[in-house]
Amino acid sequence: MVSLPEPASDRLQITCAFGGADADLTLLLGDPSAHVASDVDFIFYGQPSSVDGSVQLLGKQSEGPHVVERAELRLAALPPRVQRIAIAVNMDVDAGLSWAALSYAHIQVDCAVGAWSFTPRAAPDIRAIVVAELFRHVVNGVSLWGLRAIGYGWAEGLPALARAHGVTVS
Repeated sequence: MVSLPEPASDRLQITCAFGGADADLTLLLGDPSAHVASDVDFIFYGQPSSVDGSVQLLGKQSEGPHVVERAELRLAALPPRVQRIAIAVNMDVDAGLSWAALSYAHIQVDCAVGAWSFTPRAAPDIRAIVVAELFRHVVNGVSLWGLRAIGYGWAEGLPALARAHGVTVS
């Protein structure tokens, strides 16, 4: 667990790089128990931005041998009800892909004064995984954002990830 420096509140970028198969970055904006208030707090390829624009997926592009997807977050602009943000990666379940299809997976969280990296390892049958979590916490009376590794996955993929965070999946 690390407390993020103040500049992270203004602009934080998440970069996910994948090799061997395509995967998607998903962000879930949750309350203290990590449940989203409504479907608008579920940021994924079908809804790439929060209503207020404070969280946005910036799209994918090829960079050398990898597909890279980025997200930008303005933590200071988030509503107070958002206390946790799950940073997740999910595979295309319809295509039958699981983590075993990836030859490379790397996630980096950057701000103006620091960077933190994660190389998630998951069981071969996993189709969605929360790699890390951003969360609000208080240190010496000051409210800060923290970052911690999680590494919890679901073989059922994006629908199971969504349900685990309180999103209704039809």
